[in-house]
Amino acid sequence: MTTWKSFLTRATSAIIALALIIGLYVTLAVDGIKIAVCLIVAIGAYELLGILFKNENSKFLKYFFYVLSLAVFAASISSLSVGSLAFSLSLITYIIAVLLVSHKQGELNSMATYCAKGALGLFYIGLLPSFAYRILEHNNGIAWFTFLLAVVFAGDTMAYIFGVLIGRHKVMPSVSPKKTWEGSIGGTVGSLLAAVICWLAMFPEVSLTPLLILAALAGFAGQFGDFFESLLKRVSDVKDSGKIMPGHGGVLDRVDAVLFASPVILSGILILSHLLS
Repeated sequence: MTTWKSFLTRATSAIIALALIIGLYVTLAVDGIKIAVCLIVAIGAYELLGILFKNENSKFLKYFFYVLSLAVFAASISSLSVGSLAFSLSLITYIIAVLLVSHKQGELNSMATYCAKGALGLFYIGLLPSFAYRILEHNNGIAWFTFLLAVVFAGDTMAYIFGVLIGRHKVMPSVSPKKTWEGSIGGTVGSLLAAVICWLAMFPEVSLTPLLILAALAGFAGQFGDFFESLLKRVSDVKDSGKIMPGHGGVLDRVDAVLFASPVILSGILILSHLLS
């Protein structure tokens, strides 16, 4: 009973957030979505202070990090190079490798130092959101942005349902105790179904196969985005990044998978645009 009550709370919170985003789009078109992305970054950067620097004493360093993270985001949305995209994809790949290889040892504290936290934080909330922002500026940007959200949130929802109903085998309990392989498989199924629906509704000129590949890769990266935030919170002994979204926690708890999936989707867009031109 408690599980379904929690699910209803999550669903209600998500519907309200979606309604706000739709309202911004109806009122201000693409600029409204861009404003939403900027607000999420500003709130998420503040939440990240509580995760990364919870036990640090220097207020100057904390808020200097906050200012720098917003500066990185602002610079990235004004001029985003291919090198930045390659850097993000390479670092995501490395993080996935570290999680897969090291999670059994459970030595979480050894994976983070003060300087590493700062570097990861700038990357996490300064650079990654800029890829979602830049997707909106691409041709057919709203459709691709919808594809990004659909792939991630459908994957997250199906992972939750599969995990609750049939989840038995833990993926990496030292990082995220509740997540199972069954849920992960369900999440991939959800991402693929979302890709098919988006293909039918928005991308008739694109072959289904590359969209399915892109959805699978983005969904996979998104799942590790969730694991990565779980790692940060467990190291810092923080349950949620914030309390702004009842049933979800903070902004980062809701968009952690989107952050990792965004550069994957943007890379796919660039590749498909080249192939279709």
